Amino acid sequence: MKTALTFVYICLMLAPAHASPIIADISNHKIEIHSSFTGTQLLLFGARNEPGDIVVVIRGPEHNLMIRKKERVAGIWVNRKQHLFESVPHYYAVSSSKSLENVRQYGLFDKLGIDSPERQPDEFKTALNYLLEDQGLYTDTQGEISFMGETLFKAEFIFPDNLPRGTYLAEAYLISDGALSGVQIIPIQVFKTGFDAFLYDTAHHYSLLYGLLAVAMAASIGWFTSWVFRRF
Repeated sequence: MKTALTFVYICLMLAPAHASPIIADISNHKIEIHSSFTGTQLLLFGARNEPGDIVVVIRGPEHNLMIRKKERVAGIWVNRKQHLFESVPHYYAVSSSKSLENVRQYGLFDKLGIDSPERQPDEFKTALNYLLEDQGLYTDTQGEISFMGETLFKAEFIFPDNLPRGTYLAEAYLISDGALSGVQIIPIQVFKTGFDAFLYDTAHHYSLLYGLLAVAMAASIGWFTSWVFRRF
């Protein structure tokens, strides 16, 4: 839902424009996850045709996530408070041509769904960020955009080996005097291949079959191990 609202907002902001203030592309539009996948690096590169600050965001597919706070009651740790975060991206990373707090944007970050360092997170948001950072799916530091001259730029992003599959969005924004003057959004497809894809699809779409196969495999391994010990 947040992604759709962001897209509508961008279209409204850029409706009068006819030029392309910013042009961007990525080094890899498809990322295949297989048994030997150890993570990968993605390069976003482009050019700005107008002056301004560049902010690049990469977001993963959205999901809902419940964060619970444990408190000690009568010597036992129990869940006392909880908060449901809706439409949380599985992956989030941001790079900018200068520190985000130094980008004049007049509340633009909130409309675009970009985390602003000026906004103080509450304890649940802090716990959410810590959880995803620990999994390598959120970056705890802002990346840098490097320039080649005044026009060409590039930014590098790291994808961990536990990357969830789905459609990711690479968003390149050009912000001039606090207003959005250009944007380009590039989709990235992340998908599993081979036997990993079969296991993933079976577990998510045929959970009963997956459970039966797991039990049958465990029983087969146990029987084979017992047979080997009896023979030798």
